[in-house]
Amino acid sequence: MRAAIATCDPERRVRDRLNRVPVRGRLIYGLAIGKAAHAMARGAGPVARGVCVTHALDQSPLPEGWYAIESSHPVPDERSLAAGDAVCDLVATAGLEDRVLALISGGASALVERPVAGLSIAEFRREIEAIAASGVTIQQLNAARTARSQIKGGKLADGCVAKITTLIASDVVDDDPYVIGSGPTCSPRRPGDYCDITIPIRRFVIAFGDRMRWTGTRFETLWPPLAGPIGSCLETLRGNYKAVPVLAWGEPTIEVPADHGEGGRAQQLALELARELRGSARVAFVIGSDGMDGPPPRDRPPPAGAFVDGTTWEAIIAAGIDPARALARCDAGTALAAVDALVVTGPTGINHADLVLVT
Repeated sequence: MRAAIATCDPERRVRDRLNRVPVRGRLIYGLAIGKAAHAMARGAGPVARGVCVTHALDQSPLPEGWYAIESSHPVPDERSLAAGDAVCDLVATAGLEDRVLALISGGASALVERPVAGLSIAEFRREIEAIAASGVTIQQLNAARTARSQIKGGKLADGCVAKITTLIASDVVDDDPYVIGSGPTCSPRRPGDYCDITIPIRRFVIAFGDRMRWTGTRFETLWPPLAGPIGSCLETLRGNYKAVPVLAWGEPTIEVPADHGEGGRAQQLALELARELRGSARVAFVIGSDGMDGPPPRDRPPPAGAFVDGTTWEAIIAAGIDPARALARCDAGTALAAVDALVVTGPTGINHADLVLVT
């Protein structure tokens, strides 16, 4: 996993892209929003003025001209409003002969916000949380965000007279620039702008597979990516992992009950696989590439996912927890934490969907 993260390094990818195709203008304004924003801003280099908005600042300095804002994720709050004001001010400042370099990665939707008139941030948050809990796809969720926002769906770009070049690190299965981060700077209304998928979502699983081949591991990569409810993703895995190790990736969806516990979709799928694999000699590794699976738990570090094997299900029962009830309540994190099955990496600096290895 560490080797795959290094291959996807947003700093290097952005720098290489700009070395090949430089961005030119009287002044270059920088805008970086998302989980990979800090690294992407470093790859962009110095700017006349730049705003970097992310969920977890690292300790590496930003190039000249940039300043960083730590904002809220996975749902917006007052910090998101302040960050939204900052990015709106920046694009409004750029002149006709200037250029805005926008660097967008997954997580941008929550990090900057300016709700439509008459909608408070509390109301916005409640509505979006309810929609997200219903198990919708990212396309449906971001469409709902766009409808309620003055920033999403290219509306941020509408307030800018300068041309905008947008480089994107994708966390959406079809790499749609209008969906990634809710597409704040990608607009069909601005034909002179340019949007580029600099790091496609499949890059992480390809890099992970390359590393497995380097170690001599025999496996099969599943295509197309996992999508839809976790139950259907489990069916896909079940039909393929019997003969050889399988490597899969994608963005499962999950419907969260009102009386839910702690966890995320990677932990939920890992616990489902623990039930599937119990009593066998097989293992499963399910991980969110960004290192942050689901909302942060209250009293322990946020996990990236989990590593389970044929003994995990029974170990959870022995720990006094009913794993079947944990699945029903979306409380997989609590169950997996009880048997030390969670994988904690901290923020990885990338965001390219979830990865599943069953071997």
